[in-house]
Amino acid sequence: MRAVLLPLDDRPVTYGFPQLIARVAGVEALVPPRSLFGSLNTAADIEGITEWIQNTIQKTNPDVLLLCLDTLAYGGLINSRRSTDSAKMVQDRIAVLQNWQKKPGGKLPIYVQASIMRISDNYDATEEKAYWARYGREIYAWSSQMHRLAKGDSLVSGSLAASEARIPAEIRQDYQQTRVRNFQANQKLIEFVQQGVISRLTFSLDDSGPTGLNMLEKERLVSMVQQGNLQKKVATYAGADEVLCALLARWLVDSKNPSRTGPTALVRYSPEDGANCPSRYEGQNIGDTITSQMQACGIDVQKEDDRPNPVDFMVIVHTGGDAQGDHIQLPGHSDLRRMDTSKSIKRTIELLEEAQHPCVLCDVAYANGADPELIETLLQRPELLAKLSAYSGWNTTGNSTGSALALAVAQWYSGTACDTNANLKACLYVRLADDYAYQSRVRSTLNSAPSYETLRDNMKPYLERISQALSYKPDSLTLGFPWNRTFEVEIGLPSDTNSGSLSYAK
Repeated sequence: MRAVLLPLDDRPVTYGFPQLIARVAGVEALVPPRSLFGSLNTAADIEGITEWIQNTIQKTNPDVLLLCLDTLAYGGLINSRRSTDSAKMVQDRIAVLQNWQKKPGGKLPIYVQASIMRISDNYDATEEKAYWARYGREIYAWSSQMHRLAKGDSLVSGSLAASEARIPAEIRQDYQQTRVRNFQANQKLIEFVQQGVISRLTFSLDDSGPTGLNMLEKERLVSMVQQGNLQKKVATYAGADEVLCALLARWLVDSKNPSRTGPTALVRYSPEDGANCPSRYEGQNIGDTITSQMQACGIDVQKEDDRPNPVDFMVIVHTGGDAQGDHIQLPGHSDLRRMDTSKSIKRTIELLEEAQHPCVLCDVAYANGADPELIETLLQRPELLAKLSAYSGWNTTGNSTGSALALAVAQWYSGTACDTNANLKACLYVRLADDYAYQSRVRSTLNSAPSYETLRDNMKPYLERISQALSYKPDSLTLGFPWNRTFEVEIGLPSDTNSGSLSYAK
């Protein structure tokens, strides 16, 4: 089968990893050339991408379109917050879906992701408009108060006025105009679902607190979905970078057996009360994120005591217990880079030892990287690694669990054994090299300076240990900083697609 994939941008987790997951399932992924995508400070070539997709539909007759609409509408996820394009320009761009879904003899299924614009509680303008460096936390507080007032909390009116006084009127106006434009585009996408243009739609929220204009927009979009009785076709949950993987998984489930929801799974938390642990950057508990990500990927959760048939895999959620750590130290926030996870590690290892099914390991004890003590324990137990049908431990809980569950669905779809699927081993290698070796160990040694020599030298011993434990060594490997910063790394494996290389370094 062939699937057209339109990623959020050209980062490895959004551009490369969905292609690797497609290979696990035996799906040919058709992806626009990497050169058409923007970078941290450059928008994607929207016209070029639109033309490429149109030509690809005509030439290859794909089975599905899996589209991150932020790229088509604004030029990427980050540019959705920076773009000054008019509402009409955005609406005209997404209207092309009406033509793309037309197919001789039927309709081309279109699965879509669209983001609800985030609100970050910091002064970091790296992925925002320039004024965030001065007014970011003030805008966050003002946004929260606006939400509470809209929900009937009149007690915030005084503090709201004070917050507004701290933010120049022109900045508040610009910020609100951007939000309104994006919200109207999301409303149009719901209309497209009602009209049958879009088969499945996901609204994703990244970097959210419990209150804010983004949460208010979420509530209003959910209300529209409920009024249209579209709950089975539209999902709204915490995440962003992993959603293309989840869309791929959901399409695999829908195409394999439309009469049932999909694979079944047991879910086990480590420690047992880990579901109640607050999830950083998401404004909810880890258990809530797991539930929404399972639903997004089309996985049925089954309790052990009502199991009529064997489940397809077991999901192990490795948490920090009462609190989630964070490998990134944000100015003005607590230092959570070192956590005692020994209790969780003991239970996670026990669950893997006792498992009679393929295991999906969602490593969310920390945000922004793996639990290094857990992985170093597993690298000494290759027989436990051989039980994994998926692993992930990067960025947020939603990012980690969504990509891990999507990989598990692809492995389930392939019908192969975990220890014999070379494409699965490639995925596990990339995630362990990125999430464990780089994010939890090497990144902190670079001192925010993207040194390629230091990266190569410091990664080498970790990569050798990972290869030995997995019994997998890639034919070639390149390392790089795709956005010329240390936050993300590229673990480049050979690519057999003509859509741009997965393995490049500057």
